[in-house]
Amino acid sequence: MEERLLKIFVAIYEEKNLSRAAEKCFVSQPNISNGLKKLEEILGKKLFTRHKRGVEIKTEAHYLYPIAKRILGELNTIPEMFKEENFKTKITIGIADSLPQQFKSSFFKEATKVLGNIEWDIRPINRDCDLNLLIREWKFEEHLYLPLGKENYVLCVPEAHPLATKNKITIHDLNNQPFIHCPPCEAHQQSLSILNQTGKKWNTIANCQNKNEVLTLLIAGLGITFLPSVFASEWNGFKIKNYDGPKNFREIGLSYAQKSLKNQKVAQLIDYLSNTKTNFLKQ
Repeated sequence: MEERLLKIFVAIYEEKNLSRAAEKCFVSQPNISNGLKKLEEILGKKLFTRHKRGVEIKTEAHYLYPIAKRILGELNTIPEMFKEENFKTKITIGIADSLPQQFKSSFFKEATKVLGNIEWDIRPINRDCDLNLLIREWKFEEHLYLPLGKENYVLCVPEAHPLATKNKITIHDLNNQPFIHCPPCEAHQQSLSILNQTGKKWNTIANCQNKNEVLTLLIAGLGITFLPSVFASEWNGFKIKNYDGPKNFREIGLSYAQKSLKNQKVAQLIDYLSNTKTNFLKQ
């Protein structure tokens, strides 16, 4: 079906006259007549009945008209859709669990400012994503990695806990305390190891696989724990204490496969972040 034939049909339908339709389409009347004849042959239906003053619209033409208008309208929008400033590139990005909301918001605000018209497809972290926003230790082995910020760990104590009133807490104060443990966390593992070396231990009351689960039990008052500072600062229901003990941090960055750089927007973002000092983590 030619676009030209639909334009001829719409002109005849709206003008109800072949001569005026020809003027509207900037063609001769024989071209209008031949175009209508070809369209009717394709459809196997008569669309108009000619008379001296113009044409009479048949039922088939009433049915075709809104379809033809919609098709022509969609065809007319295609050039606009593919103008550079309007065409959206998609980036599939995996987001690790329990990253600070402040960090994620700042990242997307800056990235969108740099990239312009972009469509984000946000998923859990996966090696098939164009980008992954995650903790360094979770980087996929074959991926490249771009660090974006470090976040210190802080000691968090329920408001009703006896340690909440203590000005400075040492690692020895953790002895036999109810502790919400996150096995993948290096801060937890290191503190546990030091306690064990001194013949002390903590009283594990829960093992959690991510920081969100740890946070839930902390706010419930079940025990003390370590949490990343920016992540912890976004919540209430516990106290962040002055801790005189081993210092730990986690690093957040972008993990991506070499092939992801074939996406020009991904390459543009990586180049920008590699050469610009950013502060997504305000501690």
